[in-house]
Amino acid sequence: MFTKKNKSNSIKLEKDNELVANKEIVVSKEEKSTQLSNTHKITSISSSCNISGDFILDDDINVFGHIKGSIRSNNGSVTIEKEGVVEGEIYAQTISINGKVQGLCVSENLDILENGQLEGVCQTKNLTIKKGGIFTGTSERTDKKIQPNDVKKELAQKKTEMAKLETSSIPAQ
Repeated sequence: MFTKKNKSNSIKLEKDNELVANKEIVVSKEEKSTQLSNTHKITSISSSCNISGDFILDDDINVFGHIKGSIRSNNGSVTIEKEGVVEGEIYAQTISINGKVQGLCVSENLDILENGQLEGVCQTKNLTIKKGGIFTGTSERTDKKIQPNDVKKELAQKKTEMAKLETSSIPAQ
C-alpha cells in the first residue's frame, strides 16, 4: 500500500528535464542567429541629422533626416520617410518616397506615397504615384538594373571630379 520513494530517481529525472530544457534553449538561440543572418540590415538616418555626402550600402536605408548627396543601395531599398529630405541622386532596386526628394532617382520600382514629393528626373521600370503624391519633372522608362560595379565606377568618377574642383577652387598665393 505504501511505496518507498527513491530520491535518486527523482533527482535524476529533474536533471534530465533540465538538460532537455537547456538543449532547447541552445537550439532556439542558434535558430535565431541563423534567421538574423539571412535578413537585410537597415540603416536609419535620424530626423535630427543633416548630412552632406555620399552613401553606398548593400542593404536598406530609411531616411528621416536631411541628406545632401547621393544614396546608392546595391541590393536593398531606399525609403524617404515623411520628415525626410534628399537633395541629390538615389540609386536602388526600390525607392519609396513619403518625404521630399530633389534630384535623380534610378530604380526598378519607384513609389511616391501620399506625402511624397519628387522634383527632378526618375528612371524606372515601374512608377507608382499614390493619391496625394506629387511628381514634378521628367520620367524615363528603363530596364536598367543597379549593378555594384556601376556604382563603384560612378563614385570613382565623382571623386576625380571633386578633386579637380577642389584644386581649381584653391586660390594661388
